Amino acid sequence: MRYVVVERRGRGTYWHDPDLYLAVLPTLRDALPPGAWAFAADPDHYDFSAPNCVKDLVLRTVPPTTSPPLDLGLRFDRGPIPDFNGLTISYTGVTSVEVTTEDDQPFEPSAFNSLRLDEILPAPGGCTHELTFTTATIKITAADLRVSWDPSTSD
Repeated sequence: MRYVVVERRGRGTYWHDPDLYLAVLPTLRDALPPGAWAFAADPDHYDFSAPNCVKDLVLRTVPPTTSPPLDLGLRFDRGPIPDFNGLTISYTGVTSVEVTTEDDQPFEPSAFNSLRLDEILPAPGGCTHELTFTTATIKITAADLRVSWDPSTSD
């Protein structure tokens, strides 16, 4: 990621810092597609205490990396934590999907391998969405994306 910092400090300990990205984000508004902008600019996105924060979400299925479909959906859950929302991200006009793991082994979705943070940047014809997990990174290039949060059980 270019602006968001996810740094491993020790076994199971990370430094998460989206501040530089949040400082740059207003300058990206005109360059990001509308859905990508709405998701990136959501005040809960990087608020670690908010129910709609992306940190610690668990990916349910790994996207295909060969011949990416034009449309792609990723489903994330919060695991067994009540009162926190799951998330579905729907991408349109997907042109590439890259999955990189630390040990070159297949990506294993699990509570251990949860989403640390993400970053959305402009790209020709749309945007890139880079998602950093505990032991892997997924980077999707698409025309746009839209998100749908599950309603909280406390609503």
